[in-house]
Amino acid sequence: MFSFPGFRIGLRPIQLEDLDSIMEWINDPDITRNFSSMSKKITREEEHAFLQRTIESPSDRLCAIVDTDGNYLGNAGVHKIYWPARNGRLGVVIGKAQAQGKGLGQEALKLLTAYGFMSLGLHKIWVVHFETNGRMKHIMKKLSYCQEGLLRDEYFHAGGFHNMMRHAMLEEEFSGLRAQWGIPEAQVEE
Repeated sequence: MFSFPGFRIGLRPIQLEDLDSIMEWINDPDITRNFSSMSKKITREEEHAFLQRTIESPSDRLCAIVDTDGNYLGNAGVHKIYWPARNGRLGVVIGKAQAQGKGLGQEALKLLTAYGFMSLGLHKIWVVHFETNGRMKHIMKKLSYCQEGLLRDEYFHAGGFHNMMRHAMLEEEFSGLRAQWGIPEAQVEE
């Protein structure tokens, strides 16, 4: 498990055995409303196939977010990894309703950022979100991600085009934030 002392959660590689937990939230529009790829009902078979492809993918690293007792809370991943430039896109979803609104998504983003730089050796990590997602804008600013730009009419979702905002962090910027985030120089456990 990838975690550090003081964190209430950790990340572990996703497993096909997580499918039942994922199916509990995958079709809940209150949870998935900010994910354009989840705009239609996803069947168990489709999600199983997605998990299998993602587990085998050379350009995706999907993790389960778990509490300190190992209970599944959601997913966090580094996707679209472009190895020649060492960059990848982050995604986080807290699927369990009882875990939402407690700052665990922000903790997951910190851990996922650390995982991307420390374990995967990435140079740049980026996030894209709906321009209207004020909560994510706030979190990105709070975590010191740099706003790189506005992608006009980038996604078609729920019957219309949407502007997307892109934020990113470079490995040297992360190095300057480690102590503030409570992340030691060396990885504690994985």
